[in-house]
Amino acid sequence: MELTKIRSHLIVLCVSVFLNQMCLGVVFIATPILALEMKASPFLIGLIGAGGGAAYAVMTRIFGSASDRFSRKKLLFVAAVVQAFSMLLSFSSRDPYQLIFARLVLSIGAALFWPLSEAYIGDLAGADQLGRVLIGYNVSWGSATIVGPQLGGLLITWFFIRSPFLVAFTFFSLAAVLLLIGTKVNIDKSHRIPHLNEGGKLVQEGSKVFPLIYAFLYGFNGAILNALFPAYATQLGVSADLIGRMFLLSGLTQTLMFFLANRLQSKLGERVMLLLSPFFFICSLTMIGLTLATPLFFLGFVIFGLGQGMAYSAALFLVLKGSGSRRGKAAGLFESTLGIGFFTGPLVGGAIYEIGGAYPYIFGALVSFSIMASHLFILMLKRARTDL
Repeated sequence: MELTKIRSHLIVLCVSVFLNQMCLGVVFIATPILALEMKASPFLIGLIGAGGGAAYAVMTRIFGSASDRFSRKKLLFVAAVVQAFSMLLSFSSRDPYQLIFARLVLSIGAALFWPLSEAYIGDLAGADQLGRVLIGYNVSWGSATIVGPQLGGLLITWFFIRSPFLVAFTFFSLAAVLLLIGTKVNIDKSHRIPHLNEGGKLVQEGSKVFPLIYAFLYGFNGAILNALFPAYATQLGVSADLIGRMFLLSGLTQTLMFFLANRLQSKLGERVMLLLSPFFFICSLTMIGLTLATPLFFLGFVIFGLGQGMAYSAALFLVLKGSGSRRGKAAGLFESTLGIGFFTGPLVGGAIYEIGGAYPYIFGALVSFSIMASHLFILMLKRARTDL
């Protein structure tokens, strides 16, 4: 399908993706701060994020595969409705355990939405245009990571601590309406075939193991920061609006990487981009963990966004490339791996938080270093074997 023919559907999807991610940014800022006000322990704050990550990891695998058989239009609408309902549950919560349940419901809706939206992008664009269309898709949700946390922090500062959930409910509902009236029911499946070479044989794609490992790293480090840092910074006396601005900066640099992804891939290659991402994670998380100065927090978030943008854009492209008619399954695998990171990050980070507030970020830097060192070691072994 030519881009001109699918532009209106892409615009609707990208706007809906923006609204969904913006709402998640609002919620990720508001929930830890609300839990802290409810006198939740550091481990319980981590458990709120981890519970959502566990549900997300399991359900994305199920929903991703199922989406290849059912209408993506209807399922995307249901996903937005479920997420809107979770905002009402969060708003009415009276203790941290009710927040855990609300986060579970939110994660189920998100687990339905994100694999479907990625598969729908592949349906519309086809393999030959995937790289170009993914730029618009990634920039859409990436730019929402700039707006969402800042909006959440400002709503808490200007109004009251539960107001972000009402605003998120409104925008999730708007996304549901847009998806219902602006997406296609049936997609032309002419390009839903595996990649073939000139001889008609299947093209053997590279291993997806390391792209998925970096997807896990993206989710792991991002979840530690989202689930724990708002409460940690609040305890240090940083206001909610400043916390929102820090996440705004990381979203800004992440979106910049999404925008430049095609150029970077052509010059560096996806594998090099993957290798560079943990370097940025190491620098940023070490800086966040070892400093108590607000200006250095801002710098750490800027660098963190660079690592996020490189890891996500390169990993998603490599996973979706060559998925053929199983785009939903491939997207579900990618998002499920993210979900494992979303689960283990807050869970492990929350436990380490009990020892000291800075330790979760140092641990994230160590995990990033371990993955980067392992990847480099394997590449060196492969090169040594080819030289023999």
